[in-house]
Amino acid sequence: MRNILDDEIRRFGRILHYAGVLATVVGMAASYSLWHVPLLAETDRTAERIQELTLSVQNARAIREQYEKVSARLATAKAQIATVKQRVPQEAEPGQFVDEVSRIAIEESLDIKDYANATPIVHEGYTQMEVTLTGRGNYAAVCTFLDRLASMKRLSKLQNLTLTASGSATEYPLTATLIIYFGLRGTDENEAQEVKRG
Repeated sequence: MRNILDDEIRRFGRILHYAGVLATVVGMAASYSLWHVPLLAETDRTAERIQELTLSVQNARAIREQYEKVSARLATAKAQIATVKQRVPQEAEPGQFVDEVSRIAIEESLDIKDYANATPIVHEGYTQMEVTLTGRGNYAAVCTFLDRLASMKRLSKLQNLTLTASGSATEYPLTATLIIYFGLRGTDENEAQEVKRG
């Protein structure tokens, strides 16, 4: 009877031992899954972040230089936009433009015979109008007249110029189509781009 009891105790001891081993294995697996795996993932994320920060520090000078270049270009663009806005009125005012062109023509001894305004054309960020003039003058007068047109306060663009030479004449008939801009609309950046494209 004692042997049977000892066998039962040994068997119970082994069961307890196996249960302890099993509980230890389950505990270690749970600990690995719940603690070690997330810790490894966090370590990997931290290592990636450290690498990104290291690259940022290494590239800081290049980034700063690029920022300074872009800032300088932006400042230049804003200055150009401000200049364009000063040269483009909100209303067409073709009469004032023609008066100024006539004054320049008289000063340069260019005889303007006629002016004609076309219908305004509305674009996305501005409106433009063609002004066609016909006149007559010598070659030097035509050249200085065109040069002064380019430096007028009001923004305009010479679109077409026809100069006719005949025989030994010293004065040449001319027809010129100028475009004037007005009524800028939209953001500052769009205004400058649209006027430059027009």
